[in-house]
Amino acid sequence: MRTFVFLLFFCLAALFSRAQYFEGKVIYRNLVTSKVPALSDSALGAMIGTEETYFIKGGFYQSVTNGAGFSMQQYDHRSNRLYFKKPDVDTLYWVDAGKSGDKPISYETREDAELVLGKRCDALVVQTATGTTVFYYSQRYRIDAAMFMKHEYGGWAFYVGKTGCLPLKTVIDNDKFHLESTATEVLELELKDSFFAISTTMPQVHLK
Repeated sequence: MRTFVFLLFFCLAALFSRAQYFEGKVIYRNLVTSKVPALSDSALGAMIGTEETYFIKGGFYQSVTNGAGFSMQQYDHRSNRLYFKKPDVDTLYWVDAGKSGDKPISYETREDAELVLGKRCDALVVQTATGTTVFYYSQRYRIDAAMFMKHEYGGWAFYVGKTGCLPLKTVIDNDKFHLESTATEVLELELKDSFFAISTTMPQVHLK
């Protein structure tokens, strides 16, 4: 009887542990304003993409956009590599996600800063050498921050280390552009690990 109770408790604890982290899909709408005179808002928007579909499970994520620059971005926590793909190019480009050239200088947290998709969001305001990034997040969409502690690229390790959540809205402002990426839909899904499998046949190029 004691063994049965222990096993039941262990199973329930494992189930709860898995259930407390968000797994699924988020769709973001991007609005961008160029600050470069030779680059119009429409041209920059076409490059970045007006919509992003983001999938996450554990220490994996994949981002797909309708942009003309990089149409896919994928992270593998096991190798700490961040992969990119350009539209109509059968090559995977990758970077070491442990490297970042724009480190946080200061930060602050603002409670109940904005309402996104009907969810009250706190905000993490991060100042770097190149500008300011604001992440709006809800505790309803928690992720396993420990999985991303080596992901220094783009400041991701710092952000998830401070919040433990996915952003429902991100605002980036620097001397090149102003970008607002806002969630329009959040859907919980069960994703197989194979969904995040990296192609073994596609050529890979290391971006240094």
